Amino acid sequence: MRRKDREITDVYEIMKIIDDCPVIHIAMTDNGKPYVVALNFGYERQGNDLILYFHSAYEGRKIDILKRNPEVFFQMECAGRVILGTPENPCGYGYSYDSVTGSGRVEFIEDEEEKVHGLHCLIRHAGKTNEDFCFPKEMLLKTCVFCLRSTDITGKRHE
Repeated sequence: MRRKDREITDVYEIMKIIDDCPVIHIAMTDNGKPYVVALNFGYERQGNDLILYFHSAYEGRKIDILKRNPEVFFQMECAGRVILGTPENPCGYGYSYDSVTGSGRVEFIEDEEEKVHGLHCLIRHAGKTNEDFCFPKEMLLKTCVFCLRSTDITGKRHE
């Protein structure tokens, strides 16, 4: 990271940022061209690894791309606000934010118990709840659940 004064290295601080971010952007490569989607997500830590969980339909461009090339990059940001400049100092304008980035490999989850775990992580994060849910078997069969394990997360704060 070029701006070391903005880097966040404390994993607990990074996890607080992740907890506050409702949306993640997943960048992938589609036949040599970039493709980015915004998704809601769930997560957990396993040691120093960040495990991100997602759900979708089993069909579509995103799924086709991920099956061909599961290597992705992700970015999320939150806590944003405009920093005002002045007519005398227009370069003072900017944007304050917290962000987290990283990369990893997508894995599709087929095991029913693992799917339920991933969906619980997703609902707990998105819904800010600790409730457990019962997922009907027919719904689990129709829902694609995939995860991303990242070992290279980086946090950044611009105040």
